[in-house]
Amino acid sequence: MQKSKRSLLVIFTLGYLLGISLLIWPNIYTESVRLLKEIGLNVTLSASTFIYYYGLTLLAITAIVLIVVLGWPKQLKDVPLQKNKSGRLALSNYGITQFIKLKLSGEDLSNIKIKVKNTKRQHKFYIVADAAYKQATVKELPRISDELRESVQELLAGEGKQPVKVDIKVNQKSNSKRKTARVI
Repeated sequence: MQKSKRSLLVIFTLGYLLGISLLIWPNIYTESVRLLKEIGLNVTLSASTFIYYYGLTLLAITAIVLIVVLGWPKQLKDVPLQKNKSGRLALSNYGITQFIKLKLSGEDLSNIKIKVKNTKRQHKFYIVADAAYKQATVKELPRISDELRESVQELLAGEGKQPVKVDIKVNQKSNSKRKTARVI
């Protein structure tokens, strides 16, 4: 799990724990207010009012998170090519990735990495590769991208009319063999 998702989940969990503990033990709030008065901070909000507004805030945040989760596009593990009574024919994301690597193998590209975002509405392919001759490859990039998009559309022809988007990024391949001195 990514650190940002983990930290967001921790914040939500702590918020819910605080809200539930205030509902179960409202004395925690009154003791906290008493300690704040001893320090010199004056809090005039009653425990029941605080719990009410805190509950409304948690309810609103939960509703927003639920709407976001329900609206988030689902990643598909395969592309169904044909469905009928006898079964289902599907092409997995791994198969599509290998097809793209095969198509790009003759284009002087190496270390090809492909990230597939396959949803109901569209198919996106993010490709990062290294090229020994970056300038020549960059000039050929529109042609390579168009040919690859057309061949992937042809591969997924039985699937439907979802758009296929291909994004190719080329990095300069390092051919230098630098020797660095070791310090012992």
